[in-house]
Amino acid sequence: MTGTHRKTGIVDDQHGTAEANNALRILVTIFPQILPEVFREMLTNFDGDSCLYIVVEQILKHKDKWVRGRWKVPSRENILKLDSDGDKLALVPSSERFRLDSYKRAVRLALYQEFKGLSKSTVDAVMAEHNYSYTRSRPTLQGIAAKSWRRNISKIFVTWRKPGCNAPEPHPMVRWTSSGERGNAKLPELKKSGHVELDQELNQTVMVPLIEGLKARQISEDQALAIEINELEAKSAQALHECECCFSDTTFEQMATCTTGGHIICFRCLCHAVSEAIFGQGWSRNIDHQSGQIKCLAPLSVESCGGRIPRDATYRALSQSKGGLEQIRSFESRLADGAILESQIPLIRCPFCPYAEVNDLYVPPDKCQYRLNRSAPVTLLFLLLLALGLLPLVVIYTVVHVSSSYAPSSPSVLISNSLTRLSRLRYLPRRFRCQSPRCALPSCMSCFKIWHDPHICYESAVLSLRTTIEAARTAAVKRTCPRCGLGFVKESGCNKLTCVCGYLMCYICRQELGNGVGEGYRHFCQHFRPAGGKCGDCDRCDLYKAEDEDGLVKRAGESAEMEWRKREGMVGVEGIGGEQINAAKLAWWERVCTAQGLADWWIENGLVC
Repeated sequence: MTGTHRKTGIVDDQHGTAEANNALRILVTIFPQILPEVFREMLTNFDGDSCLYIVVEQILKHKDKWVRGRWKVPSRENILKLDSDGDKLALVPSSERFRLDSYKRAVRLALYQEFKGLSKSTVDAVMAEHNYSYTRSRPTLQGIAAKSWRRNISKIFVTWRKPGCNAPEPHPMVRWTSSGERGNAKLPELKKSGHVELDQELNQTVMVPLIEGLKARQISEDQALAIEINELEAKSAQALHECECCFSDTTFEQMATCTTGGHIICFRCLCHAVSEAIFGQGWSRNIDHQSGQIKCLAPLSVESCGGRIPRDATYRALSQSKGGLEQIRSFESRLADGAILESQIPLIRCPFCPYAEVNDLYVPPDKCQYRLNRSAPVTLLFLLLLALGLLPLVVIYTVVHVSSSYAPSSPSVLISNSLTRLSRLRYLPRRFRCQSPRCALPSCMSCFKIWHDPHICYESAVLSLRTTIEAARTAAVKRTCPRCGLGFVKESGCNKLTCVCGYLMCYICRQELGNGVGEGYRHFCQHFRPAGGKCGDCDRCDLYKAEDEDGLVKRAGESAEMEWRKREGMVGVEGIGGEQINAAKLAWWERVCTAQGLADWWIENGLVC
């Protein structure tokens, strides 16, 4: 463990948390590619009024020494956190800022009460690792407590509990109170932690998902019960109707009729038809592209029925099925995409979702001066030779345009549209913000990747993946001294760690080992094991071996790689840096395969506006 330690830093009573966060914001603005925890650690350990300048100097001179692989990796969660804050510290997420002492005390008290089987020094060390965040510290403490025999005994007593309100796993900060309604049903209520910021954090991370889950489950149960009662009543009154697609009996409320022949189609068949259209090969067979409605599914002996199922009946059928809301969104999105493609409207698309905007930027004609792109003579020569080779196809395309009743866009129209789009790209910013509330991600209009400052277009896939995996593996094995806040990673030696400030702790369970509080080397297993392996006589920590360190690092790296592949559209691609086709290249290929796309590609690479 290396570093410079002082008894006091910028975070003290004199300067206050606000000034420390202001210094943190300045550093993140200057070095946006470094994680905020690096600056938080340095500001805590350097002293004096000029500590901000010292931190900048140290980063410029000894960047590798302080950063140690802690580079910022762009992700959807980080970007949404930045945009949701909305204040002058928007560059720094709220979970990465310096915490008030009152917040730390409230979190420490709540975790002490929940994890009574763990030592207080272990809780303090885990809190220091996660910047005293209750939400981020609790999963790590749960993993440590799961290895304790006290935890296993407590689980046995938990399984003997009486099944109450069918609630999920109980949270220590949530109490269940009787509502006095619906058979003495119990409702969740958040316990007061004594700090407003912690109460807000618990409400957003615990209560809101819990209440939404209970509400959704209650609605689903009520709906299933209502359908069951309705079927029993219709069956007793002999009021069932036969579906003309699957020939099963259904109630009046669970059926729809086509607009032409009045054929009865049950909701089950409608859901199957939509599912096959979206996820299978039945889009052209089951969906009418003009009206956006499902074609009649009734099988006729002579010819198919020309009727359509009303859209409101389709939506009612989908809303009652599992995952129906997602199917409705996919159905509407595909209908919208088809209509937009047929309209030939110039659009700016989000590469991560179906959202698109009309590219309505007006560029005056006097500003549009086109010339050959002489900066890349090899590319320009290739484009000219390609144009000469495709000249016969252009002639054939023109003849088809003049003589055919189905007249595609003329070559002059294609070139005019391409020149207009080139002039728009000249004045449009590269950063595009998706306005869909389900996405809301910024992207680059040049390389179609997620935008992060500083942004590098066409960044090497190998470099991007390596940075992501290194950051995840470092975070998995990083420890933080709860006394001075210094972060470190153990590279070799035993699991008894000594910080530069004199604090002693166990690398595995984070418990304090010195200063008359801990057990020293007695904390570790003292039994002789000739063949090595796990001790069968006690559950103490091993002195030289971290049992799950290799597996933890491997799982963190695999999880980070999978997240990176999903974000970059490279799931299932074997090898990185070869001739693989990623999402951006696939989108480019699909665009160039059309006549307008080919003209756009030639104009963008051969001319300069």
